[in-house]
Amino acid sequence: MLKILLLLSFTKLSIACPSKKQSIECFYNIADTNSDGRITENELSKVISEYLPWWQWKAFELFGGTKRVIRDCDENLDGILTEKEAYDMDKTCLDSCFKRSAVEHVFNCK
Repeated sequence: MLKILLLLSFTKLSIACPSKKQSIECFYNIADTNSDGRITENELSKVISEYLPWWQWKAFELFGGTKRVIRDCDENLDGILTEKEAYDMDKTCLDSCFKRSAVEHVFNCK
């Protein structure tokens, strides 16, 4: 019985984890405020401050904040994020279920 419950719990977690594609689309639909296909650090800061609850700001900053997001997802290090870079940065950009779920939750995507 315990094995079945563990299996069901794991299956539920697997289903609940958004795909990288879903998370990238969610992120760019919200964060690319001028719809030019690029997200600057200024755009990112504004949208994060608008969507992230004030009480989560400190934790976000402790984990690197917007500079960490740019470092993890900016392949050519020009300080601007693009969807192509997000897909290409497999090992750092939205690489975990936790990060993808956080994007979906903060930006209220379904």
